[in-house]
Amino acid sequence: MSIQAISSSSAMPNMNTLAQVGGESGDPVEDFAVMLGNQIKETDRLEKRAKDLGERALLGNSGVSIHEAQIAQSEAELSLRLMLQVRNKALDVYREIMSMPA
Repeated sequence: MSIQAISSSSAMPNMNTLAQVGGESGDPVEDFAVMLGNQIKETDRLEKRAKDLGERALLGNSGVSIHEAQIAQSEAELSLRLMLQVRNKALDVYREIMSMPA
């Protein structure tokens, strides 16, 4: 049985990618929106991949082990939790700004 090395997870954003996004337009709001949109698409892709691998592992005839399906599910869950934390922080900031006196 061979053991594969743990590679960087696709669930977490790559810092090089974040640096590239930050230099495109110079507008931090637009850069954040682009980064957030990309992360939402990546989270959706991971969810779909986890579902597909899970179904294939349950069928047992497509060469996908249950371990691969579990790892994919964990990556998708981690990505979703990250997105929820970003959303919660954004809402906290919005509420704080709205409660400031004019």
